[in-house]
Amino acid sequence: MAMNPKSMASAIINELKDVDKPDDANNKFYKALCDYVEANAQVFYSWAAMTPPIASTPDPTVVLQCKIKTTGSISPSGQTTPDGACAAFSGMLNSQAALWQVQWPAGFVIPPAFILPTITITPSGADNQQSAWEAVCTQIIAGLKLATPGPLPGTHGGFTVPCPGAIFTQII
Repeated sequence: MAMNPKSMASAIINELKDVDKPDDANNKFYKALCDYVEANAQVFYSWAAMTPPIASTPDPTVVLQCKIKTTGSISPSGQTTPDGACAAFSGMLNSQAALWQVQWPAGFVIPPAFILPTITITPSGADNQQSAWEAVCTQIIAGLKLATPGPLPGTHGGFTVPCPGAIFTQII
């Protein structure tokens, strides 16, 4: 399933429904965001590998469908204005960039690649919670789709590639 701002927003709202402390709110928000991305983001790489030492037999795998694995947490910013809160939230998300890793399919040995690009969140001006979160989620998804991790070397069974072997294609 591809990422969708409406379903991402609903997952976040559901996670936040009984929260009354800033620490809990930020941690539950980040958990909901990470859980949603891990369950729904589809990351694609093109793959070109051959049997060594002479490039004679190509690997029949030419597309890798990967997932994203996230870790970390965020803390309350103390901001009280929409502009300040969005700027702080963007900064906290961006500080987690190296903790959003591509999870390669079984059998592939490829160096870790982080996926989170710089994301900027701005206030939506929405007058209800669902619309406000959908605006935030739209910006997060748009930022994720701009990710451009570099090409990576790797192996798959008896097939190997020098750089570039895994070349990022897209996130949906």
